[in-house]
Amino acid sequence: MAEPSAGAQLQYEVEQFLYGEARLLDQRRFADWLALFTDDASYSMPIGDPDPRLEDSVPDRAALGLPIGDYDKPFLALVVQRLETQQTHAERPPSITRHLITNVQAEPADGAREEVGARSCFAVFQTRPGRFEQTFYGERLDRLRRVDGQWRIAHRRVMLDHSPLPRAISILF
Repeated sequence: MAEPSAGAQLQYEVEQFLYGEARLLDQRRFADWLALFTDDASYSMPIGDPDPRLEDSVPDRAALGLPIGDYDKPFLALVVQRLETQQTHAERPPSITRHLITNVQAEPADGAREEVGARSCFAVFQTRPGRFEQTFYGERLDRLRRVDGQWRIAHRRVMLDHSPLPRAISILF
């Protein structure tokens, strides 16, 4: 049997990494999820409306449950701490989620031997028992970096396909 090409091996590694990450989120293993990020990581989530003028027309992103700008890892750590200690009012009772990751494309980053760009689509089903059910759809653009032989997320940009957003967002993508 022939060995997989370097491109096929990279694709497989990235897919397995993203699927494992989704499992951690669905199992509410947020500290383990946070460990998948590099120390200098950033995480952004524009409003995601197909009309880019919407973001300019919203005076307060926080009112929509969205970050003011990019998260850094220390801020993600605060989000994780609040979720784990149930200090996030919108997550009482905690949501049950199912992250479906698909259409994964991996490409070596320009000039960076130990980095790869990854594009993926997602559907995230969220239910809060007895309250509501919601499904979010969108795309993620990731820059993954190999750290000590393991892939880590150096940057994530989440683009939601919703217009307008149905309510404040209290889950992670």
